[in-house]
Amino acid sequence: MTKRSSDPVQHTPRFPAFTGVFPSGCTAYVMGQYGVQSAAGAVHEAAAAEMCQRFRSPSRPDVVNRGSFTDSSGLMNTVWFAYWLEPARHRSWVAEGKRSAPVQEAGWWWEEALIPVTATETLHTHRQDQYPTSGLAEILDQKPTKLHDYWGSARDRMRNSSAPPTHGAAFKTHDSVVDVVVEGGICLIRTAQDWSASSVFRLPFLQKVQPVKKRGVSYLAEHPETGCICAREILEQDMDGRPLDRACTVAWFVSLDHLLSWTHFHETHLRIYRSFFSMLQEEQGCLDVALWHEVSVLPPGSVRARYAGCHPATGLLPLGRHE
Repeated sequence: MTKRSSDPVQHTPRFPAFTGVFPSGCTAYVMGQYGVQSAAGAVHEAAAAEMCQRFRSPSRPDVVNRGSFTDSSGLMNTVWFAYWLEPARHRSWVAEGKRSAPVQEAGWWWEEALIPVTATETLHTHRQDQYPTSGLAEILDQKPTKLHDYWGSARDRMRNSSAPPTHGAAFKTHDSVVDVVVEGGICLIRTAQDWSASSVFRLPFLQKVQPVKKRGVSYLAEHPETGCICAREILEQDMDGRPLDRACTVAWFVSLDHLLSWTHFHETHLRIYRSFFSMLQEEQGCLDVALWHEVSVLPPGSVRARYAGCHPATGLLPLGRHE
C-alpha cells in the first residue's frame, strides 16, 4: 500500500474537485497513444485518414481523442489517445492488425500501457455532466475528493504507487523499426485544459496561464535531468482533424517522485502555479476553464512501444539517457 504524503484529515481544499470511479470488476485498463510522424502534406493526411478508420472496428476503444503537435525535429505528429476498460478487447483490436503502419512513407509510432486501477488517479475541477471533457472522464463516474490542493496529493489518491523507478528499456531493432519494453516502473501523466465553454476566464487563461504552461513543458522536453523522458504539448482536435478549444500535455517520467519533485520545487512549474492563482484572484466569477489530469505509475513490463521510421528523439527512444 502507498504511504500518504501527509495527513489529509484536517485538510480543507480551497475549491471542490472530483476523481474518477472505475466500474466494479475493472482491475486494469489499456491506454494507448498512436502517432503519425512526417512533414505536413498529403502523405501525413493520408496516414491520418487511414488511422481514423481503425478506431471504428467492433473492438474499438471505449474512448478515442485526437490531437497534434510539432516535435523537436520540426515534424508534425498526429496522435490518438485510446482507452479500453477491457484489456481483452484491446488484444482483439491488435489481433485485427490495427497497429500496423498506416502509410509506409510516414513515420509511425505507438506507446501502450496496461494500467492497474490501483496505480492510477484522476482529478477534475468540474463534473463531467457539467463540463464534458476528454479522456477517462468520458466513461467513468466521478465522486468528490478532499485529497487535493496540497503537494503530494496525487500519491494519496492512488492505492499503490510503489513501482520502482525506470532503469532503462530493452530495445529490439529491425530495419527502421524499434520495439521498446520498459524495464522497471515508469510514470505517465496526461494533464489537460478545456476552455470550450468558457467566457469569463477564457482570455485571461489563454493570455496569462497558457504561455507560462507551454514554457514549462518546453523546459521538461529539453532537460532530461528533471527525470522527464518525453513531453508533448498537444492541441486537441475532433476526429476529422478540426482544432478544438482543448489542449493537453502528455509526459513520461522516470518515476512519480521525479514528477512530484518538478511540480513541487522547480521554478518552471511554480510559475505555472502562480500564474493560475493570480488569474483567479484578478478575475471575478467561478472558474469556467476545466482542468483535469490522469497520472499512473506503471509496474515493470507494462509499457511497450514501437517506432517505425521515426527520428531518435521520439517518445521513449531517448530512455537510455535515464539509466
